[in-house]
Amino acid sequence: MGVLEAIERAAQAAAAQIGLAALAGVVDWAGTRTPARADCPGAGHDARLVARRTKTVRTLLGSVATTRGYYHCATCRQGFAPLDHRLGVAGTSLSPGLSRACALAGAEMPYDISRRFIATVTGLDLTSTSTLTRTARAQGARARELIAAERAVPGPVPVPGISAGGPDLCYIVLDGTGAPMLPSECTGRPGKDPAKHGGRAGTREVKIGCFFTQSGRDPDTGEPVQDPGSASYISTFEPAATFAVHAKAEYHRRGFDQIRQPVVLGDGAKWIWTIADEHFPAATQIVDYFHAREHLADLTKTLTPVLSDPAAFEQALVDHLDLGDTPAIAAAIEALDLPETACDLVKPAATEVGYFTSHHHRMQYADFRANGYYIGSGPVESACNTIVKQRAKRAGMHWTIRGLDPVLALRTLHQSGRDHILWPAPQT
Repeated sequence: MGVLEAIERAAQAAAAQIGLAALAGVVDWAGTRTPARADCPGAGHDARLVARRTKTVRTLLGSVATTRGYYHCATCRQGFAPLDHRLGVAGTSLSPGLSRACALAGAEMPYDISRRFIATVTGLDLTSTSTLTRTARAQGARARELIAAERAVPGPVPVPGISAGGPDLCYIVLDGTGAPMLPSECTGRPGKDPAKHGGRAGTREVKIGCFFTQSGRDPDTGEPVQDPGSASYISTFEPAATFAVHAKAEYHRRGFDQIRQPVVLGDGAKWIWTIADEHFPAATQIVDYFHAREHLADLTKTLTPVLSDPAAFEQALVDHLDLGDTPAIAAAIEALDLPETACDLVKPAATEVGYFTSHHHRMQYADFRANGYYIGSGPVESACNTIVKQRAKRAGMHWTIRGLDPVLALRTLHQSGRDHILWPAPQT
């Protein structure tokens, strides 16, 4: 340790001691008021004072003990300490500030690394990783409850700044990504590769939604530009039908129903377009351009044995795609006149013809570009990486849904810039 760091650490410890003494004084003073009766929290029943009991609370400055009144409600048949509720430490030994630090650190890093990080930054030793794990999961579960409460609000709500002179375009970009799971979470679920995990799936899909607005284009390139700070996200392990409810609720919460042109962007997954058709019928639907290009590349690779110039063949298909001329793509494939006996070529070719013809209206890329729309689902792919992969897909990680879902809830709120619904600003 260098001289400057030693001075820093000493000053930090001294400041913490001073702050802890002040904090202890305030908490002790708050605990002195112990009337004979108190209202039961939530139910409002009359409860009587049983005793004064001491509780130790760990804070960002260190541990502080307080002696406060403990009451019993005969109707609810349970005890409580009113001061614990006022201080935000009911049911926990961690202060709100330390709980928040544990939750944010645990959402960003593996739990043991988070524990050591907090110890390095604050000088606090949480002793065990389990304390941080429980806290992160509890805060994440609370985040899910708050998000669910927002979904309970029926229909559109007024959103200031949206309808009058606000953005002209809004995007609903949907995708899914796999999270590595313990075998118990994948029982009865077949995997994509029969050679792995005994044919069993090794992941569970997390569905991700990215919502943002666009007010204009880059003046130099003409490319669409996402409005800064306009992105918000949703995530869930739940089925597509439930995810659709989440997506519609976020659509209304953002006031997107007040924006002239909604756009739904996604890959070729059927569940995405079912949601778009049922819940966003007024939206323009766009298949991710780069996903479509991958289909053309894979098709060309498959058909290489019967192509005289694969590169030229693929470029011709790309040119058709850029114009939104999917019938020409189908015609080019059918013109190869593949022998019916070549099943390894005929079947994938027919599948690709169906892919492009069924998504014809979602592949009008020349028109989409002319209107200044995004045609790539990069924002939601980035969200899949940021919300899921960076935390859940590290080497050797395997999760339960119960363990990972609270972490994803915290990360989703954080990436949406909405930590304040979980941790409101202190009242002054």
